[in-house]
Amino acid sequence: MEQRICSSIVAGINTATKLLGGEIITEENDEGEVSVQVQSTGEQLALERLLDRLKRVKEHPKLKAILHYLENEGWRELGCIIFSQFYDSVLWLGILLSKRLPHEKIGIYASVKKSGIIENGFFIRLNRDEIKKRIMNGELRLVIGTDAASEGLNLQRLGSLINLDLPWNPTRLEQRKGRIQRIGQLRPEVLIYNMRYLGSVEDRVHQLLSERLANIRSMFGQIPDTLEDVWVAAALRDEAEARRIIDAVPKRHPFEMRHDRIESVDWESCSRVLDSTSQLEMLKAGW
Repeated sequence: MEQRICSSIVAGINTATKLLGGEIITEENDEGEVSVQVQSTGEQLALERLLDRLKRVKEHPKLKAILHYLENEGWRELGCIIFSQFYDSVLWLGILLSKRLPHEKIGIYASVKKSGIIENGFFIRLNRDEIKKRIMNGELRLVIGTDAASEGLNLQRLGSLINLDLPWNPTRLEQRKGRIQRIGQLRPEVLIYNMRYLGSVEDRVHQLLSERLANIRSMFGQIPDTLEDVWVAAALRDEAEARRIIDAVPKRHPFEMRHDRIESVDWESCSRVLDSTSQLEMLKAGW
């Protein structure tokens, strides 16, 4: 639930409304499907208070920030893909952006029945292959997509990426970046903006990880899956556990740690030297 609220206010409102209506929300994560439903009076009252507060929000800060980057920082001209975990957020953002950018066609890349383009605030269903074709020929410069549908999607024509929300599995974040940062990218660098609400789970995790992320990525080439547990600990407000997980990641690459020292060898104590045949057999042997 907290992930949906961190994605967009609309996703939070829709989720709370469905749960209060007795629906069971099923979501997918890396371990399978997870079902969520209201199980107590306390949960129902908490959802009612949450829904009331969300409905009072008049301005959407994420929408304002996205428009700034698209219109004032030149990201629309670069071409931009915006990712979210939730289709509610994708469709909401697409419709609002279309109204604010009336001459811009916006691609929606999701499941087969939910993909299409939005033009002048109206959604038109379109085949996903056609969407990819329009991106590659430059007809579509702005695309909003979900994680589930993005696997195998190559968008090297686009030069910027906005993460409307941050998945708890760091590998998914790397996969999003991989959609545009790949062979065939027309630019020497791509621009990425990670969005998070102040005080949210994403914000707390970012504060905990910010000092280590660059070092971790340089060592491993990407962020290890084990750091997904940092999001969980932060969601439970267990900062000590989150820090423990981060500190457990080696500060240097294991290969470097193993081979940066020379062991002392007493060659005088060697009782025999392998002949050429024995050397060859030794080298052929498995590790």
